[in-house]
Amino acid sequence: MSFFTSLMPKGIFCSLVFALVSCISFNTNAQELLWLTHSSFFNPKEKHAQNMDIMGETMTMILDGLGEYQTRVLYANTNSAFNLLKSKDHACTGNKTVSEQRLNFSYASKYPQSIYPGLRLYLKKNSVYFNKIKALRDERQAISVEQVLTQIKTAKFGIVDGRSYTGQLDNLISAPAWQKHFWNRTGEDMASGIIDMLFADRVDFIFEYPSIFDRYRPDGGKDPLITSFAIAESPPYVLGYILCSKTPQGLTLVNKIDKIIEKISRGDDYFNSHINWVSESARQDMARYYNQVYGTNKQVQQVTSSKDIGLQE
Repeated sequence: MSFFTSLMPKGIFCSLVFALVSCISFNTNAQELLWLTHSSFFNPKEKHAQNMDIMGETMTMILDGLGEYQTRVLYANTNSAFNLLKSKDHACTGNKTVSEQRLNFSYASKYPQSIYPGLRLYLKKNSVYFNKIKALRDERQAISVEQVLTQIKTAKFGIVDGRSYTGQLDNLISAPAWQKHFWNRTGEDMASGIIDMLFADRVDFIFEYPSIFDRYRPDGGKDPLITSFAIAESPPYVLGYILCSKTPQGLTLVNKIDKIIEKISRGDDYFNSHINWVSESARQDMARYYNQVYGTNKQVQQVTSSKDIGLQE
């Protein structure tokens, strides 16, 4: 029986500070594992939680390989997850970028949990800044956020509090000179909330992953005024790793998780969980990057199309 099959009839939701808790009971004599996720599927208050996303799919496949543990899955935003990693000796959280700061309180997996296309800069075509943004495109048709900050003095960006946008963007966001340009969104609906703000004209720009934007956009993809550009400071593909408590128990967990990912990434289910969540035009590129990251030789087959993907932070 898979982890997900076992989860559904046994899920019990309860509150834990800022997290929504799903308690799953297995072997009561087993070691405990606290798994922290921001997959919307595990948040009963999330309006977009009807379908499993890539983060939830890959998570359940990984947890299937950890049957010797008694697992509790908690829905937690990034800040709550990191606080629990620091206070618990047997916790892990998935789909996170790795930074020197995060390695101060966690062990990171060698293999990523998931791979997906990089961030894009979203805005409206009727924005007063649209023509200026188009003029800033480089030879790769990408936009430098640093140039936007330098040349558009009144630009207002919406960002998700506690989320990492990867190295170069994080440096720009945290730089004192640019602080006034960034508006931080907090709360349980951080991803959908920041997208709603763009549609409501409360911010001029947001950074988002394409399938995350498609999942949460309130218009269902019907608004022709929404457009996006590649970001020069963001890599074409982003890797989301698993972080575990910086304890002996956490190190044991992350080593076991690496062995599981190394094994299941060679199977079709794990590969298709990535291919299914990108557009058809992006599947060959995803397959090439997947093979590069996991050392496989997978090829794209005809798969069911979807636009959902998990939020990487």
